[in-house]
Amino acid sequence: MPTITADALKRMLRLPADVVTGTPRVEKDPHGGDVAVVPARPYAGDMGRCARCGRRGRPYDRLGMRRWRHLDVGCVKLLLEYAPRRVDCEEHGVTVEMVPWAGRKSAYTRDFERQVAWLSVHAPRSAASSLMRVDRKSVGPACRRVADGLRAGQGPGLFDGPRSIGVDETSYKKGHTYMSVVVDHERGRVVRMHDGHGEKAFDLFFQALTPAQRESIAVVTGDGARWIDERVFRWRPTAERILDGFHIASWASDALDKARTAAWREARKAGAAEKGARDPIKGARRAPLKNGADLTAGQRARLECVANTNESLWRAYKLKERLRMILRQSPGEAAPLLRQWAADAFLSGIPGFVPLGEKIARRRFDILRTIRSGLSNARLEAVNNRIKTAIRMGYGYRNLDNLIALVMLKCGRLNLKLPGRQ
Repeated sequence: MPTITADALKRMLRLPADVVTGTPRVEKDPHGGDVAVVPARPYAGDMGRCARCGRRGRPYDRLGMRRWRHLDVGCVKLLLEYAPRRVDCEEHGVTVEMVPWAGRKSAYTRDFERQVAWLSVHAPRSAASSLMRVDRKSVGPACRRVADGLRAGQGPGLFDGPRSIGVDETSYKKGHTYMSVVVDHERGRVVRMHDGHGEKAFDLFFQALTPAQRESIAVVTGDGARWIDERVFRWRPTAERILDGFHIASWASDALDKARTAAWREARKAGAAEKGARDPIKGARRAPLKNGADLTAGQRARLECVANTNESLWRAYKLKERLRMILRQSPGEAAPLLRQWAADAFLSGIPGFVPLGEKIARRRFDILRTIRSGLSNARLEAVNNRIKTAIRMGYGYRNLDNLIALVMLKCGRLNLKLPGRQ
């Protein structure tokens, strides 16, 4: 180590804005092995600046020697050593001066945290912790600082130009604990995540936008929740409200399942129900919910049994298939078919389909708008799968802000790259 020149060492460590002030030395690591210590300091022009705002402040005093963990050199840990000053900032008062190699209140350099964040996106937290030789509890805060830095680097342009957005919620913990997710359909990225769901969480997204950014939103997709309609009408009344075709079809699937449950209970009361899967109604739980083209030979046989034994459930199945067929038609062809379907469902008297007929009639124009636009929440549902993967990879993140930062690094297209490869 003593034979390496200061200039060569700076290039190896990627410290172009810092000065190596002394000879590097090797010490024993309390946790085993060796650790290399490099004395460093900022350039004179970067010294005496507030860590919060970056403005120059009056010198106040000097703290003791501090060390920051940098990227390893081979199998040896490397630490940067410097005794920072405290400065008196006009805006923030007495605070520690800024160091160009690390963020405020961080014991790691920016390159080290960027590598930890990159590993956390592509591997479980335990793997990132073991490879980088840091405590598991330090991985989450490092991801949050990196994500905050990348988002701050994008500045106001983070929300610029979203013409079509999708809103949904995803669970991240047991007990119906949800996060709200807003996706930019055209760029295919998550632009906002927040704890909770409903009106308040969606309001926070619109409050973060400027008036010009709100005006650029022309389409909002989502499920049939009324609070989405209310928030869109309040913040962007001229935007088109598009229902998701998948959720429209799921309404019919839920109604069909209610009809099957009601039919099975009636069969039990009449003493005509058999035990377990041998019962023609209970055993046909999955077959009616699947698409006709995806049915296996056994499921087709179960459907034929339903057609021969229970007329009400068979009519419910045909209504569900009719709605799926209508959603694939052109707007002109779908309009009269949808009106007729709502009337047939309402007059059918089938449990689940009577209220669904009223709902389809009430939201008929929204459904036709969905058919005309061809948009859906498919991209958002795909992003939700990636979010679920990130949540599983980040298993054990107790701090929700750290978990949201990990998801944004994985799904927010924040241009996260390994150190030295920007």
